[in-house]
Amino acid sequence: MTEVIRSGSLNNIESIEFEERCLHKARETGDRNGEVICLASLGNAYQSIGEYHLAIEFYQQWLDIAREIGDRFGEAKSLSGLGNAYQSLGKYQRAIEFYHQWLSITRKIGDAEGGQSQRTGEGICLGSLGNTYEYLGKYEQAIEFYQQWLTITKKTGDWTEECICLGSLGNTYESLGQYQLAIEFYQRWLQLARFLSDRNGEAMALSGLGSAYKALRQYQRAVEFHQYSLEIRRDIDDRNGEANAWFNLGLVLEKINRQSEAMDAFCNASKIYHAMGLDASLQDCNHAIELLSQNVASAASGFWFGRWLSHLSQLIKAGSNQ
Repeated sequence: MTEVIRSGSLNNIESIEFEERCLHKARETGDRNGEVICLASLGNAYQSIGEYHLAIEFYQQWLDIAREIGDRFGEAKSLSGLGNAYQSLGKYQRAIEFYHQWLSITRKIGDAEGGQSQRTGEGICLGSLGNTYEYLGKYEQAIEFYQQWLTITKKTGDWTEECICLGSLGNTYESLGQYQLAIEFYQRWLQLARFLSDRNGEAMALSGLGSAYKALRQYQRAVEFHQYSLEIRRDIDDRNGEANAWFNLGLVLEKINRQSEAMDAFCNASKIYHAMGLDASLQDCNHAIELLSQNVASAASGFWFGRWLSHLSQLIKAGSNQ
């Protein structure tokens, strides 16, 4: 069975081989607790290396035993693993089925046991459901679960989870075209991220605000937020985030006819995407450069169009030499 993971690291393979030997021994000796531990470990190991179908096999066996012996915590954890594996495979409806079962049993455990840990588990489950409904484009359902999650984060005082939840709500309202509500949640996220000195979260919230204001055609505000986000990305040496900030900034600058600055922003993004081997992002960026060049060509004199072509030629040469 371990031969299928040729791309895994040696440590992963050794760990899986060890757990399989332990599983075999536990089954030989009738050690049910040991069997459950091994099944859980194997499911998690295969999940971590992207072998989701194998992860599902072990999570399902774990779930069957947990139900057989009445282990509600094991049942909840195995349902969580199954939901995560199916989501990773893009089988969102199946993931939702397992997440709902996970939520149901987690709430039963919480009602019986109480305590913050059960609340935290419920919150994670609600977030997973919201995330999966968002993937499916079912934004109203996503918001419903995110709002329940937000209520729990406030009760548990988990500020990190609250940041994630506020960002998720902002993204979902933006997807619905409800930009003012998106801005409200992005602003709350920004304030909390700054309070926590979470620079990455701060940059993401600023980017969200820039995107929402761009959609509202408040381009100057959008430029300001994307510039703030760019500054942070550079400060924390987040090259991918920096490239995205340049690209988003270029899109807004183009809207307000600051073509030269927009071209510079796109060029900066393109160079970073090229250096990092992010081909899909590079393609989008170069497409934006091409469209901008065409727009300039239709409005510019021959002299200025020549300058633009020279600028674009330099960009292509710089990218190919890296």
